[in-house]
Amino acid sequence: MVLKGSDPHWKSITVVFNATPGTQTQHITADQGASIALHPVQAGGSDPVVKQASFDAGTGTFSVPGRTVAVFAQS
Repeated sequence: MVLKGSDPHWKSITVVFNATPGTQTQHITADQGASIALHPVQAGGSDPVVKQASFDAGTGTFSVPGRTVAVFAQS
């Protein structure tokens, strides 16, 4: 599931919930070409699994490991 929200510090925030055991991808055409990355709190945190979450700007695809909630921020 993907939830879109807003925060005054970011152009957009995207939260991806993956409750399955395997990595899941979600393609969002509207995000193609956007400057989106894993939120700095998660990217700088100690959880090695969430750090595997990624966004491919070329395809607009989010990839999130199993049983992980990843927060992505657009600057």
